Amino acid sequence: MCMLCPQNHYPYVIEPGDTIYFIANRLEVTLSRILAANPGIDPYNLLIGQVICIPACPPNHMAYIIQPGDTLYKIARTFHVTIDSILEANPSVDPLSLRIAQRICIPTSIAYS
Repeated sequence: MCMLCPQNHYPYVIEPGDTIYFIANRLEVTLSRILAANPGIDPYNLLIGQVICIPACPPNHMAYIIQPGDTLYKIARTFHVTIDSILEANPSVDPLSLRIAQRICIPTSIAYS
């Protein structure tokens, strides 16, 4: 099944054992955002192989993948935003334990102070 997802979303293929709650928790996206991005799905009857769209980041944010050596300070300086604004956009992120390949959202409309 081929499905095009809107900009700032990416496709996710349902695997055995997946639930909307599990997907949201693993991908660090709220349930409400996943459901809003997929108005036609039945969250209680997901089908293996079904493709859903996962919001990458909220409006006015861009996705960033944590690289080796990254710190929130370094990321904030690179994108000219505050550490607090990054943490606000990513409430589940532990600032002392960033994971390589972890996806976070970077605000694009907040000035660095």
